[in-house]
Order: sequence, then structure tokens, then C-alpha cells
Amino acid sequence: MRSLGGLVTRRSLRPSVVATRRAMAVTAAVACAVGGVIGLLGTLVPPESDTDDAIRLASVASMAVGAALARWGQRLPPLAFYLLAESAALLISVSVWLQRDKPDAAAVAALLLIVTVFFFAFFDPLASLPGLVTVLGGLAVIQVGWGALPWSTVLVLAGLNLLIAAVVGWLVRAAADSGLDVVTGLPNWRGLERAGHAALQRARLRGQPFTVALLNIDGFARTNAVSGTAEGVRILRACGQAWAGAITPPVVLGRTSGDDFVLVAPGAGLGSVAPVLDALRAAAPPFVRFSVGVAGYSPGDAVRTLLDRADGALKLAKAEGGNRTVYARDDSANAQALVAGLDSGEFRVVYQPIADTGTGRVTGAEALVRWVRAGHGPVPPDEFIPLAERCGFITTLGEWVLRTACRDAAAWPRAVPAKVTVNVSGQQMHRPDYAEHVLAVLAETGLPADRLVLEVTESTLQADSPTAIDALRALRAAGVRIAIDDFGTGYSSLSRLQHLPADILKIDQSFVAALRPEDHAAPLVAAVTALAHALGLRTVAEGVEEHYQTVLLAHHGVDEVQGWLHGRPGAPERISEALTEQARSAQPAPTAVEI
Repeated sequence: MRSLGGLVTRRSLRPSVVATRRAMAVTAAVACAVGGVIGLLGTLVPPESDTDDAIRLASVASMAVGAALARWGQRLPPLAFYLLAESAALLISVSVWLQRDKPDAAAVAALLLIVTVFFFAFFDPLASLPGLVTVLGGLAVIQVGWGALPWSTVLVLAGLNLLIAAVVGWLVRAAADSGLDVVTGLPNWRGLERAGHAALQRARLRGQPFTVALLNIDGFARTNAVSGTAEGVRILRACGQAWAGAITPPVVLGRTSGDDFVLVAPGAGLGSVAPVLDALRAAAPPFVRFSVGVAGYSPGDAVRTLLDRADGALKLAKAEGGNRTVYARDDSANAQALVAGLDSGEFRVVYQPIADTGTGRVTGAEALVRWVRAGHGPVPPDEFIPLAERCGFITTLGEWVLRTACRDAAAWPRAVPAKVTVNVSGQQMHRPDYAEHVLAVLAETGLPADRLVLEVTESTLQADSPTAIDALRALRAAGVRIAIDDFGTGYSSLSRLQHLPADILKIDQSFVAALRPEDHAAPLVAAVTALAHALGLRTVAEGVEEHYQTVLLAHHGVDEVQGWLHGRPGAPERISEALTEQARSAQPAPTAVEI
């Protein structure tokens, strides 16, 4: 997902690179499959030809390429798709020559239209011209060089290709140049991107202030669910009409997606933007209440950082009951330290083993990020994680941890398919392309989806977070497992738990710490475990430090345990060594694994 200035953030401002590659892959896969089917059918049309075997072979190869593109195509760069389209044009031309004595040669030549559509749909007109030349050149060789088609057919096909190139190119360009949202009439992501880029340039070069605010309508998801999407569209349209007259240039207010709006205020500081927000509240339809998160530009800020900081403030506004404005704290100096620390290798990922409660064998590990700041020493996670969330750096840090953990886990022994658990922040979960991003990381690192566990807290999955829920459902469908962390300490609800997309329930360490050596029962742990198993969930108890705790947890059916008893967080090689030893030995592993 891209945002103002071409950077990634929570709110979707234009289609993601991953989504574009997926569209290319799907389109190319379908084209190859269709071309192969047409080629096979052509060999069934009399008269028979000596070239039928070659055509059948090429058709099967085309369908195989289509299947491969459908499976792995999204990993390919755009250049690979361009070369594939060029190759397809040449292959189609050769196929026409092979079918020159058969009536369906013209039908095969018509497949060149698909190639032209592909070029002009996914590449800019200038870059598409060599592809169009290849198509027209192929038609010329088909007639002049081989005489495989009548002049009339070649001229019609050439004209259609030119017409399609012009129409598709114009439609794509018109869609890209459109700057208005069709529902509200306000600027869309492209209009906001232009305004944000110009404001950022003035802030950097001239020192002008720059403020961004994220607006979100309170209760909109509930309205959609109860009253239907038509009512949601009516609310959005009413807001667009009301707010359009309340905004005075150079301030720009636009809608990005759903009920998310972005306000870009060039030349305005935090104090100057308050009257603008007051005007929006006064102009809002009577039934509309909304929350706002505001962030001001600090030297060195990227737009991504600015928007994520505003998003953190918006979350606070929601958590405080909504219908209010929260201004982000200025942590610019510390934010720069975080960015510099990641660039200079001050962060590392360590892994705490997760063990089977009954056997003590390592079944996976949780990835934990650590920061050793130059000149300061280790920084506790409970200090730098909230800081990263406030300043918008948590998305970048979370992406780095996910990629690092997946790469490390992919190197662990395959004989023991251990899982790696990665914590996910709320800001990451609210990215509309989050699921696509995770799947792209898995494809890049080679880690199977069923070996990744994404750990989220209950508060991340509040009822008004449909984006997060949809992302988790998509990831579960792809094989990724979902763990609910700190169950029983947040927004616990039995009625909600059965609807959450989850596979694992993590029992908070506060429940484990309450256990005593003389206890023969643990009613809270027993209740949570029974509930989880009734819903088909596995359970993992955190904070296990004593052997008696493991015994009692096993008695109540807890599946896995995690804590200092089974190993402190360490390097990924330690997990690999433990898994290798388990794979070598047929004997149960010791109760405690020294990490």
C-alpha cells in the first residue's frame, strides 16, 4: 500500500505494488491458459496438419506456464511480465504460421489483442510502444513473409490492435489522473498525494509548518452492519457535501477508503489546524460523530512517519470514547534515534522457546525484538515499543521483525516443523494490504505459511476493526496461524471469542504467576483451557518459571508453555540446535531446554 509521497502507512492511498504484481500474474496466467486451450482445440479442427503435434506441445506448455504464474507469478518483477508478453507475441505469430493451412489461424492471430491489452493496461504508453511494435511486426511477418493470413484479416487485426492500444491507454491514464472520490466528491488518494507532496517539499525547503489529521467516523462499521452498505454510502455522501464547503484552500480534505478521511494543512501548525477541525465538526451532518488524530511535521519527518503518528493519536481518540481530537506527541528526536538504530544494526531479534507441556520438546519460539542503543546500552521493550507506536515507527520495525523472524525460522531444521510466533501491532493490522504484505514476506523467505504464528492482543481486534479481522481471515485461509495474546486481561468476551479468526489462545502470565506449589486446582486456567478446546483452539501458557506450574498446567490440559523454565530468549541458532538434537534423538526431550 502506498501513501502520500509514495510511502507505506496505515491508510490506503493507492494500490500496492504487491496488488499490481498479483493482477499482472493473474491476467498473464489466464491469458496463457486460454491461449493453450484455444491451441489444443485448434488441433481438433480438420484438416489435420503435420504441425499439430508441435501445436499441442506448445499449448500444453502455455497452460503449464499459466499454472506456474498463478502460483508464483506475484514474486516476479514487472520487467519479467513485460518480457513474457513480448515472448507471447512472438509465440502467437509462430503458431499462426504453424496453422496457416487451417481456418482457425485467424482465431489464433486474434490472441495478439490480449497481448496489446496487457501492455497498455499495466505499463505506461511510452513503455508499451515496443510491445505494440512487436505485435504489429508479427502481423506484418505473418502476411508478407509467410502469407499465412489474407490481407483483409491482417489489416482488421492491425486496426483492432491500434484501437485497443489507444482506448485502453486512455482509460488507464484517465483513471490514474482522476483526483476525485466518486462517493463524496472530495479528493481521493491521488489528490491527497499531490497536496501532501507539495506541502512536504515546502516544509523541508522553506521551513513552513505542515500538519496532517486523520478522521474516522465513529460507529460507521456498526452502521454498515446493521443498516446496510447503502446507508453507509449515504452517510459518506452527506459528509462529503457538508465538509466540502467548510474547507478553504490550501487546506485539503479527502477520503482514502471506507470511512477514513485525511486532512492536509500546508503552512499550518498544530494550533492553526484546530479552527479547521472545529469548522468540520460544526458542518458535519447532525447524526455524524468522528474522531481525529493530528500530527505536526518535525524536521526529518517522512510523510509515512507523520501519518503513522497521527494514526496513533487517532487510536487514542477512539480508545477515549470517540468524538474527540487527540494531538500526537512530538517524539521527533527519539524517532530519529529509532530510525538510525535500525539502519545501523542496533536492533536484533531473539527467540524464546515454546515447549510441549507433556514432553518438554521445543515446538517453536516467539520472536522478541531488542534494542541496544549506541551510547545508551539496552533499552527496555516497554520503553521503545510505546515510543515506536507514538512516532509511527512501529510499522517499519514490525515489518523488519517479521522478515527477520521468517528468514531465521526458514533456516531451522525441516525435520521438526517448528513454528515462529511474531507479535503484530494494531497499526500494522489496520493496513488494508497487511495480508498481502505477510504473504509476500513468506514467499520471499521461503517459510511455509503454517509455520508462522501472528500474535495479536485482544484490543487489536475490537469490534470496530473490520480491516484487522478481514486481514486475519485472509491469512488464516492461506495457512498462517493466529494467536490471541493476554487473554483475560483486555476486551474479553466469550461471545466475541467464538467469532474471532484465531487458532491459539495464550494464557496471560498473571494467571500462571498466581499458581502456588500447594495448589491442586487452578479454576481460572481450567476454565480458559476448557473454553479454548471447546472452540477448537490450542492453548499456550506464558511466564512459566517453575516445574510445579508446568505440572499443574498439564493437568488442566494446557497444550504448550513458554517461560524461563524452558529457556530464556536467545539467538536463532540456539533454537536450531535444540530442534536438531530433538530430530536426532528418539527419546523425549528433557523438561527444560537450556537456551
